[in-house]
Amino acid sequence: MKTFSQLSDEQLITAILQDDKNALGELYNRYFKKVYQKCLSVLKEEDIAFDVAQDSIMKAFDKLDSFKGNAQFSTWLYIIIHRDCLAYLRKKNKTSVLSLEENVYEDDEEKSGSFAIPHEHEEAEQEKIMFALIDHLPAEEKSLLLLKYQQGKSIEDLQASYHLTSSAIKMRLKRSKDRINELYWVALASGLSTALALM
Repeated sequence: MKTFSQLSDEQLITAILQDDKNALGELYNRYFKKVYQKCLSVLKEEDIAFDVAQDSIMKAFDKLDSFKGNAQFSTWLYIIIHRDCLAYLRKKNKTSVLSLEENVYEDDEEKSGSFAIPHEHEEAEQEKIMFALIDHLPAEEKSLLLLKYQQGKSIEDLQASYHLTSSAIKMRLKRSKDRINELYWVALASGLSTALALM
């Protein structure tokens, strides 16, 4: 019989969902250090990264029944971690990762829609990753994002071009923006090729 350390992530998850506390402990030990390092790379402060990592990994474990196996468990987990790190940064009014953070539901749709670039020395590499992801979107989705965030087109302009309502344009932008943000984190955590494989 295999020991817990020999089981795959998926086998451990199956055991955890059957209320096996030892399997939970093994999965925690397998990933906490990695999760902490991911949080530290974003949040930059050890104590804060530890707290966010602890809370986030336990939150993820509480949602294990929603893991469907469509991607590797590590990818699924890192997406949750990324969201929690971004939530912390938003709460503290900081920006230390590249993201499409513009709220497309704001009343003033003429505000600048550029991508947020946090550190000059990282700008070229971050832009390369971001635009590689955008480039692999379906043609219409890619075009919509670039028109809005790169060329600064207004919602009204996009309505005219796509013959859609304002709400439909905003929903499509939000869906595409969220997808790119998640895949950007995957690219940072596991490499661009892994992120592109999920598209």
